[in-house]
Amino acid sequence: MLTPLGECVVALWRHLHALNPALTASNSVVMPDHVHLLLIVNCDRDPAFRPLVFIHWFMEETERMMAAMDGGCAPVPLPSAMRNDYHSAMARGRQPQSNDVMIPAGERGRQPPSIAIWDRSFWLDLSFSSRQLKAIRRYIRLNPARALWKMRHPDRFLRHANIRHPLLAANRTWDAIGNLTLLGSPFLFPVRLTRKKTLEEHAAAIDEIVENARRGMIPVSGFLSPGEKEALRRLKAEPRARFIKMRPCALPPHYDPSAEDSRELAADRLLILSGFPQSVTDADGIFRANCLLMNDMVVELCECAQSAAFS
Repeated sequence: MLTPLGECVVALWRHLHALNPALTASNSVVMPDHVHLLLIVNCDRDPAFRPLVFIHWFMEETERMMAAMDGGCAPVPLPSAMRNDYHSAMARGRQPQSNDVMIPAGERGRQPPSIAIWDRSFWLDLSFSSRQLKAIRRYIRLNPARALWKMRHPDRFLRHANIRHPLLAANRTWDAIGNLTLLGSPFLFPVRLTRKKTLEEHAAAIDEIVENARRGMIPVSGFLSPGEKEALRRLKAEPRARFIKMRPCALPPHYDPSAEDSRELAADRLLILSGFPQSVTDADGIFRANCLLMNDMVVELCECAQSAAFS
């Protein structure tokens, strides 16, 4: 159920194209304490468009809409005259002032005071990639589900720092999110499928990985190569499968799992594990070296599990 502010956000979002034909309101979702909005901008039609100015304008106008709501139940109707207000604010390149309101001209003499609801420290990302846009759309679409999973299973999304475990090398920094009990299984096995082979050439190996997981063994991998990603897709489709996903870099303090990983974390069948210190990120320019080192960690972890089981 939308709050009054949520109703204002939706109303203004749906009106953007009428204000400026260069703008197309794409995917959006209103969450309990934030919103995700994907705006498509035709820069050929509006080469002077400035995202930061637009966001500040959007926040202030939704606040004014809420302050001007009739009885606190429905947003003030969006007048056609507000198009001039929008372009005036954009042309000045700053946040709209008191005369840039979304209230009919006849109402402006008794406009309500502006109310500050938004946190101005918002997150903005500019994308010029169709592949990234696809990922953003999926993220927005699944955001309510991710929030629900986290609300119902908060313990499964806790970040565990500086883990100590008999299977984990003591000279490394280990951080994790997910089911730590998977480390107690003696049936860990490494999954490494080279990029030099096609998915067809990996078919038999992937079938074996899935069958092992179905029988209770736990695959461990970075799941980065095309073959490994296909194996992970098959594993997620197998209800009885559990798996450990290694990262070739550090696990950030405020790591936000993907929607796909969040689903498996909520089901308590995934452990996301990193053996790298915080200084090692995926932007270091040594990503391949990190991957090779991570593969060594995978093999070492599985060998330790097997040795512990038979010692």
